[in-house]
Amino acid sequence: KGHMSMETETQPKVPPRTEGAVISVAATLFNFLNGKGGAKTDFLNWMEFSRLCQYARADAQTAQKLWAAADKDQSGTLSKKEFAQFCNIPAIWPTVWRISDQLRRNEFKLQMQVAERLFIYLDKNLDKKLDMAEFSKLCKGAGVCNVKKAQKLWVESDTDQNGSLTIHEFFHFVRRKGNWKVCLKIHEGLKTLAEQKTKDKVRIVSTALFNYLDGHKKVKGSRKDNVLTPNEFLYLCDQVNTDRKVAERYFRAVDKDGTGSLDREEFFYFCAK
Repeated sequence: KGHMSMETETQPKVPPRTEGAVISVAATLFNFLNGKGGAKTDFLNWMEFSRLCQYARADAQTAQKLWAAADKDQSGTLSKKEFAQFCNIPAIWPTVWRISDQLRRNEFKLQMQVAERLFIYLDKNLDKKLDMAEFSKLCKGAGVCNVKKAQKLWVESDTDQNGSLTIHEFFHFVRRKGNWKVCLKIHEGLKTLAEQKTKDKVRIVSTALFNYLDGHKKVKGSRKDNVLTPNEFLYLCDQVNTDRKVAERYFRAVDKDGTGSLDREEFFYFCAK
């Protein structure tokens, strides 16, 4: 039979292939793979299963043999039970465990980042802890408008019951199964908002600079024509002591349409870099 092998520089010790460990690994991998080849269902299709084989660096022929071994009823899909049985194969277990372990480590790191960024956003008075009022803003963002429910979440999170949440307590709150996806969604919304604010700031700066350079009196041959000539652009670069050759290379890279001048949009993207 074909089998998967995984090459890593430092491989953690694989735990015994107990029933509980197999169920946990199978669930982690199934949830990760499900939906990679279409809509989320109660089954894994070939495309989703082959993704696992790619992670394990199995060639196409081996992947086909593994699929045939896993799809016991030859239905063309793998049920959760079939996939768990596949993970329980002695030759397969070390590899699926390592992939599952890496996925959990990656999610753990992401959860830490999300918790830290949300904590910083919520901690308006910068005292490195969250009070009920600050915590309630997160609950409201998550759609928990019921005061009693918010207070229940607060009591569950404030493990030392001192009336505030430390970053560690908040991290455990974020990681909790029912909270993680909601917190991640809120975090993505804040990230998008931050990116938009940055974009707006760049637009203000690029517009001000463009208006300043367009038709600048100190630039030879400069006139107000709603585009920046090479000389106008080089004048800007001279102000920040940029090497002329480097500045000319910048201009050629930004002049996407090759007209020999920069319009407002091209200059905006230069400023955004």
